[in-house]
Amino acid sequence: MTDHNQPRLTPINEWESEARNILDGVDYDADLGLRMARDAIRVANGELTDAEFHDRYHEAVIEEFGVDRRPTRPEGSEDD
Repeated sequence: MTDHNQPRLTPINEWESEARNILDGVDYDADLGLRMARDAIRVANGELTDAEFHDRYHEAVIEEFGVDRRPTRPEGSEDD
């Protein structure tokens, strides 16, 4: 799954605290956003597939936003 020719993405040390500062006071679940950001890096690094990412967060996104219209939905996925 991992392409060793591609550079590995790693977040800067302060990214999570900076993200929490930015998201402080928003009406949405900041923890969900941070979990998704961590796993988005894993997708970029080839450690998680697009389909796995979508499936992992589909229910939480629907619960948080009422609908899942992310452009990451895997081709052929039937859930909306």
